[in-house]
Amino acid sequence: MGMSIGRRLSLLVLSELLLAALGIVVSIVAFKRLSAETAYLRHYIFEPFVVINSGIESSNALFALLARPSANVPEQARRPIMELRFFIDRYQRDWLTATSTLPEAIHLRVALERAGKLKLLEEERDAANIVASVVASLERTTGLVGPAPAAPYVHRTDVEDLSAALVRLNKINLRYMEVAYVAYEHNRQIIFLVFLAVGLGGVTAASLFGLAVRRAIVPRIRGMVSAVQRFRELGVYEPLGSLGDDELAVLAHTLNTSFKTIAERDKERDRFLAVAAHELKTPLTIMKGFSQVALAQRNDAAVRERALAIIDRQATRLARLVQDLLWSARMSGGELPFKPRAIDVEDLARRVIGEFELVAKDHVIRLVPRGDAHLLGDPELLEEALWSLLVQAVAVAMERDPVLVTIDAASASRVLITIEVRGGKDLPEDLEELLEPFAVVTFEGRRDEPRSTGIGLHLVQGIARLHGASFRIERRPGDLMVFSLELRR
Repeated sequence: MGMSIGRRLSLLVLSELLLAALGIVVSIVAFKRLSAETAYLRHYIFEPFVVINSGIESSNALFALLARPSANVPEQARRPIMELRFFIDRYQRDWLTATSTLPEAIHLRVALERAGKLKLLEEERDAANIVASVVASLERTTGLVGPAPAAPYVHRTDVEDLSAALVRLNKINLRYMEVAYVAYEHNRQIIFLVFLAVGLGGVTAASLFGLAVRRAIVPRIRGMVSAVQRFRELGVYEPLGSLGDDELAVLAHTLNTSFKTIAERDKERDRFLAVAAHELKTPLTIMKGFSQVALAQRNDAAVRERALAIIDRQATRLARLVQDLLWSARMSGGELPFKPRAIDVEDLARRVIGEFELVAKDHVIRLVPRGDAHLLGDPELLEEALWSLLVQAVAVAMERDPVLVTIDAASASRVLITIEVRGGKDLPEDLEELLEPFAVVTFEGRRDEPRSTGIGLHLVQGIARLHGASFRIERRPGDLMVFSLELRR
């Protein structure tokens, strides 16, 4: 079983969300890592370099005192020596990498090991020890620490050793700075490569999922589009092949059903047009024939009267059929006029039956009214509906069987019009098919009798809908066909 389109799209969206989440996590980790590296460089690499320079300045101050013989060197040297003591104590406590257990020191030792420069640790420790030793000696000779000497003094060799050790310590920290910067660049490149890998992986994964979805959708949609174009150009129904069991398969099934319905409707329309053309031709032929008879027998009054009566009857039949076609077209376009006013349904039914009996002489039409049948409606539309129902009833009725028309107006809220006739053996099992726009009723027609193309019942349904009414067709025991039109007052 193939993966459904919905599942493919869900996986595509999920992958995009996961990649976005991964990108956010990587960004946060990278930001924290770079922030930590920056803080490490600032506090453990750059700051001691600045402090060493201050120690060098203190050492230079001692040299300046020694250069002035008239000055009280031991007394004036105490302040620079105290500054040097503060410097070396802080340096050995906070920045002596060889012996410190601080995370920053450990981090730098790892970088030095990676760079192959662990010897710098020993050099740093020796230089720091020399500075501490010289500062201690200066403290003793100047009386800052221990018993006060009889004659305080400052040895030039101590100052020179101190200056040399400080310069050496400064150079070592410069080397540390180089190693730390290389390590920082290494970490930055790793972060860049991780970002690049995540980005490329995301683009690749999204592209692969997108291609998978496209491969699953596009060819099948193209097949559907081609089928639609062929159907539009040729009007030929070609069922779509097997398209799986996913959402597109549902769409394909819908298209198949639609194509089949349209093709069947086209067949029904062609059949309807053939029947309608025949029904239009029949009264015209009859009218043409009897007009010629009347012209040929102008002096025979009886022949002329009979011919004119038949021509009038066929003209009525022809006018009704044309009216059905026109109203059906207007109803399809939503343009069927609706002009309601107060009418008497019983009086309207008597008038329609009287006109209908002129074209349906082989059937007796009985009208049974019950109650006051006044209501609000469009008389022209209701007249057309009643005429269409009578045509349908006569079309399916057995020869010379009566047609019963009942108008039940006993209810205060409705008027029920029913037309009952025996027949309908050739009607479809599903009577709802008679309400289709191009339905055709098969029956044994009789000469000069009204025949039904089925469009009348479609009109009746539309007219009932305009009046907020209901229309039903029923088959009852004993081959009884019942057409019911229930109108609200």
